[in-house]
Amino acid sequence: MDKRQHTVLVVDDTPTNIELLVEMLQDRYLVKAAINGEKALKIARSGSPPDIILLDVMMPGISGYEVCEQLKSDPDTAGIPVIFITAKTEAEHELRGLEAGAVDYIAKPFDPTVVEARVRTQLAIHVEQRELNDQNRQLKQRLAGGFETYSDDDLVPMVSAGEGARIEFKSTLRWNLAADRADKKIENQCLKTVAAFLNTDGGVLMVGVDDGGQALGLEKDGFSNEDKMLLHWNNLLKSTLGVEFVPLVESVVRTLEGERILLIQCLRSTRPVFFRRDNDESFFVRAGNATQALKPSEVLAHIEQHQSGDRKAV
Repeated sequence: MDKRQHTVLVVDDTPTNIELLVEMLQDRYLVKAAINGEKALKIARSGSPPDIILLDVMMPGISGYEVCEQLKSDPDTAGIPVIFITAKTEAEHELRGLEAGAVDYIAKPFDPTVVEARVRTQLAIHVEQRELNDQNRQLKQRLAGGFETYSDDDLVPMVSAGEGARIEFKSTLRWNLAADRADKKIENQCLKTVAAFLNTDGGVLMVGVDDGGQALGLEKDGFSNEDKMLLHWNNLLKSTLGVEFVPLVESVVRTLEGERILLIQCLRSTRPVFFRRDNDESFFVRAGNATQALKPSEVLAHIEQHQSGDRKAV
């Protein structure tokens, strides 16, 4: 299998320039060539578009500026980064190229080190942006499904069914019932369960319910009102799991058997979620009815399997 994963399209009406650029890049990339703007557009709009284009400015027929403008006006090719290659290095020419949509400028004659570095840098930015766009799209798809709207009556059969891979009970959010004082370890247990749900298939955490499904309520957690409790909890989510994952968690207070409990819904995340607190970083998943910490050697395999499943589902 060819290890050169990215394709570079070189566009220049001078064969010598094409040969030089191909020679510079062919060991690292798959390189295609076009001798004019029309052929460049045809290749870019094909079933196998390039990952980046090195585009000459002055060519017969369609100029490089016009080619770039057409690429950027087409949603199918707008995302392909374009680097202009030209002997015209005056500020006004560079400005026009950037206004047309180019991401960089390489002056002739070519310096192999500069060419390779510019291509490598812009490809890295392009790949990162593409992955970010994919993640945002998947997140929007998940959020489009929304959180379930559970009424107080809906909670009774959920609790009766008991704990499982996607539901867990915690007696309190922050209070050690035995020691009768606030305990960070209790908070951590709740946060680890949320991280595990996000890293697996989502789920529901009910705080204020013991292991047997009996509603205990939240009064012992020491907050003066529910708003302060929710503010405290959301700040914990941001600081220990990350602000970017907060939209995947919905926390509301509901009534179960006359007691107020905290109902926390978690959607499955497309990105790995690490629990970070007290200079410690851990990765949790759901394993049956329990939350399990993965060893560092196991995390990468889980993430790859997780992402592979997302790609198949898209």
